Amino acid sequence: MSVKRALAVLALAVIALVAGGAVGVGPLTPVFYWPISISANGGVAAVDLRPIPEGPQLKSSPRIDLIEPYVPDPLPAPLFQWFCGTGGNLVVTLGNGSQVTYGPCYRPASIDHLWAEIIYIETDGQCAPRCGPGCESGP
Repeated sequence: MSVKRALAVLALAVIALVAGGAVGVGPLTPVFYWPISISANGGVAAVDLRPIPEGPQLKSSPRIDLIEPYVPDPLPAPLFQWFCGTGGNLVVTLGNGSQVTYGPCYRPASIDHLWAEIIYIETDGQCAPRCGPGCESGP
């Protein structure tokens, strides 16, 4: 009996690790989500902030030359959004036309930092110190 219990516990642990990696948490996350090379995809063409499901948008896309130092290279993999449907997306359009969408609820820390820098630049620093997504602190 104890061998069967041990195998059942081991099976549950393996299932939990695989499920965690599939949703973007735990040590198996890199198995399911890979960074995206900017240079291999033609560089960054545009970065946009889009409210989800609706709301005010930036007047225009930020100038790439102003935000380029804050764009992580490689781009991190987008995170699984669970059951989330409100907030905002940060969309990176690459030179080859492909788009990488982060959000609306869960984003890697480097993308939250990029978001905060964009808002900081767009508002000429008037948002400081709460320029991040959802008026969180940053940059």
